[in-house]
Amino acid sequence: MSNLVSLHVVSAFLSLALLLIRGGFQLLGKDWRAIKLLKILPHLSDTLLLVSGVLMIFVFGLGLAPWLIGKIVLLVIYTIFAAKYFSKKISQPNSLFLVLALLAFVGAMLLGYNH
Repeated sequence: MSNLVSLHVVSAFLSLALLLIRGGFQLLGKDWRAIKLLKILPHLSDTLLLVSGVLMIFVFGLGLAPWLIGKIVLLVIYTIFAAKYFSKKISQPNSLFLVLALLAFVGAMLLGYNH
């Protein structure tokens, strides 16, 4: 079971690091999409993060505790703001979306660490 928790934590920090890297590239006007690893790795780490989180709910019998519902809501908010920020349809992304995505993601991480 500790391997599952470790996988979840490593995936969370990897997802956060990749968000920061891609966000930084985007802020600088660099084409991060030209780097194949930056196109693929975020999806893999986010998938591992989600799958390990769902598995922990069942393995540890967490149910839908209020803190877990809050974490899920924050992850949905993170996804929405990150999608808005990284959208190809927008020529000049609003950096506020990146900040809000980061705050939501870190908030979800903090909820997990405190429970």
